[in-house]
Amino acid sequence: MLPRSKPCPCTSGKTYGSCCHPFHKGESDPQDAPTLVRARYAAFALGEIEFLWSTLHPQNADRDRGRDQVLVALRVASNAYRYMGLTLLDARGEAADPDGVARVLYVARIFQRGRDVSFVERAEFLRDGGGMRYVGGKSIDLAKVPGDVAALTLDSSEALLRAT
Repeated sequence: MLPRSKPCPCTSGKTYGSCCHPFHKGESDPQDAPTLVRARYAAFALGEIEFLWSTLHPQNADRDRGRDQVLVALRVASNAYRYMGLTLLDARGEAADPDGVARVLYVARIFQRGRDVSFVERAEFLRDGGGMRYVGGKSIDLAKVPGDVAALTLDSSEALLRAT
């Protein structure tokens, strides 16, 4: 367990105690998609597997696989990688979409046995219950992104991710 006074793994610049800890412990729910992205990234980094399950939207395909099977897969993913940083590139809130979908484009910097397996994901979220929940997303290996990744937006990433 990460001490609450240490920097949060989501790279927000805040301490874990004042950032993602309350979400991981069920004290509150992320109320917007960027906050949920940060909390889920930190949960992978810290092995907060129950939080990852609880923030899957009922429409997420993993929900069909069953809780126990998904928890095992999430634990394997949490343990197999080193989570080195998160960069939010663009976000669009649910109010901007007629279907109430919120979207976030981000870069997850992760390594597996010293090999860079970082990726860019265009993720979708819907409100359910007390907060936002992860519906799903499309990702691409960061090494395959042409040009400056920092220049990507939700709109410019759509064609790139559709081509993969």
